[in-house]
Amino acid sequence: MAARGWKPQAPPLRRGWAPDNGAPLSSGPAFGPLKQTSWAPAPELPLAPAAPPRSSRVMRLPRHRPRPRPSQRRARGPRLRLAGNRSAAGSEGTVCPPHRAARESTPGAARWAPLSSGSAALGCGSEKARQTSASARLGSAKLGMAAPQLTEGTVTVEGQTLFYRRAEPAQQVPKLPVLLLHGIRFSSETWLQLRTLATLAENGYRAVAIDLPGLGRSKDAVAPAPVGQPAPGTFLKAVLEALCLGPAVVISPSLSGMYSLPLLFQHNHLLKAYVPVAPICTEKFTTEQYAWIKTPTLIVYGDQDVELGQTSLNNLKHLPEHQVLVLQGAGHACYLDKPDEWHCGLLAFLQQLE
Repeated sequence: MAARGWKPQAPPLRRGWAPDNGAPLSSGPAFGPLKQTSWAPAPELPLAPAAPPRSSRVMRLPRHRPRPRPSQRRARGPRLRLAGNRSAAGSEGTVCPPHRAARESTPGAARWAPLSSGSAALGCGSEKARQTSASARLGSAKLGMAAPQLTEGTVTVEGQTLFYRRAEPAQQVPKLPVLLLHGIRFSSETWLQLRTLATLAENGYRAVAIDLPGLGRSKDAVAPAPVGQPAPGTFLKAVLEALCLGPAVVISPSLSGMYSLPLLFQHNHLLKAYVPVAPICTEKFTTEQYAWIKTPTLIVYGDQDVELGQTSLNNLKHLPEHQVLVLQGAGHACYLDKPDEWHCGLLAFLQQLE
């Protein structure tokens, strides 16, 4: 018999547990005795997705950049470049002014680099070079000037007769004298047919081309040295004096290097500038000898002249005051393969001397 005032107590419930029959828990005599029931855990709630780690990258769409209007775009035209060098180290790029007019040039012909470190190549573009060269040829007609005066004759040098051709501007005092030599298969007529003589005269220079001893119309003259050996520097010195040229720019292709290089080293004061075009005999002189020469020099060669062109460049680049003019697609006689680019580069170089 139960004690008075006593009430049966339900077993304590654990947190998170409930009867498996879902009936409410209660106690007391009205409901009868309690039965032992089984218990089951309550169902677990789904977990929220884990946050991405901080190190994960967030992909962002690129911002849209509007294209510039046609009026805002930079206009870029073709450039003619020459390749040149003013130091033994190498060369940078400079501009080739076409026949005293536009100051531009592109890689079809030359690489003109004011040349300080590296090697360079000046360049006059193909189409533009043709146009500028044509304008130079017609320059005298457009300006109402008379055609250049072309003459020929002979001079006596060291007891031998040499033939020469001369071209001078018709209506102005010449600016600089230019002496043109030639290779073994050519003569002064080469510069006449190529119009180099006329082009120089039209641009204000006195141009004289001679036939070297034993060649051209100087066949009766005897060379002062065997072919391939440096001639005495006094020979070209006597030529300059006989032609009354004074300090001159000397253009010296191929064979004529045997005459011009001795003049460069022995009578440097007679050269206003030096334009070697893949000359011979460059290996006959040392690096120290080249380093002492301060004469402005334009080294010219064709990029297809892989023998004498490269050999002469490797030696002549030791001249401190040099530039390099590379005629693209041209061989040993590069001025014949690319006459427009040759004239463009030569005139640009001469203008720097004025």
